Amino acid sequence: MRRILSSLGILLFMVFLPQLVIGESVKPSIYKNKTPTDTEGKTTSSFPLRRNIVTTYFWIGQGDTPISATTNIKSAWDSFWKKNFGGIDCPDQRKDAKKFREASLPRKFAPTLNPFYVALPFNDIAFPKKSRKWVYWWDEEKYKKGRFDSQCKGRWIMIRFNNKVCYAQWEDVGPLRYDHAEYVFGDELPTRHSRAGLDVSPAVRDYLGLSGLDKTDWKFVKDDQVPYGPWIEYGEQAILYSAIKEQAAKKSGRDL
Repeated sequence: MRRILSSLGILLFMVFLPQLVIGESVKPSIYKNKTPTDTEGKTTSSFPLRRNIVTTYFWIGQGDTPISATTNIKSAWDSFWKKNFGGIDCPDQRKDAKKFREASLPRKFAPTLNPFYVALPFNDIAFPKKSRKWVYWWDEEKYKKGRFDSQCKGRWIMIRFNNKVCYAQWEDVGPLRYDHAEYVFGDELPTRHSRAGLDVSPAVRDYLGLSGLDKTDWKFVKDDQVPYGPWIEYGEQAILYSAIKEQAAKKSGRDL
C-alpha cells in the first residue's frame, strides 16, 4: 500500500509540476475580444443574445421623419450609401419573395449592396474610447492604421422573430442614438422611442414578417456562422460565402 501511495504521489507531482512552472514564468494572456463584464473567461465564439428588443424598420434614402431628421442618403460610414446601393430602398411596391432564396427587393433597380442590413445605436468611429472598452472584436492596430475606418460596419447579426431566423449586416447607426455601446455590447436596454434598439431594412422586415414595433431577439455572429440564404447572394456577400465554402472544403478534404 505504501508503495502504491508513493508511486501515486510521484505521478501527481510529475503531472502538475510543468503547470506550476509555467504559471510562475508566463503571465496569462488577456483576451482582447472579451466583454467588459465577462468574469468567467469566456471568449467571443458565442456572442450574447439580446432578447425582446423593440425593432423598427428604415431604408436607404428614406428621408426625414417626425422623430428623426436623418435622411439616410448616406450612412454613418458611407457618404455615398444611396448611390452605392443603386437607389432608394423604398419599402413599398417591392418584388415579393416567392421562394425561400428570394428577397424582397425594390422593383425599379437591382441593388448592388446587400439588401439585408440593419442599424444599431453605436458609432465606433465617433467614440474610440468607448469602442476600445466595449467592442468585442476591437483591434488597436487596425485603429492606428485607419482612424476613420469602422470596425463595426459590415458585421453580421442574427435576428429571430416567432421562431423564424434572418441574417443581416450592420451598415448604419440608430435608431436615434449613436453612443449606446452599453446596450449594443453590454447589459443596458434601449430607452428612447418606444425603447427601440434595432432598425432593420425592408428586406429583413418582409422576410421575418415584422410590422414596425415588434420584439425580436438578436446577436452578433461570426462570418463563418452565417448560413446560406438570400442575405448572402449580393456583391461582396456572395464573394464572402464562396470563400467560406472553399475554406470549409479544404478543412474537410472534399468539395462542397
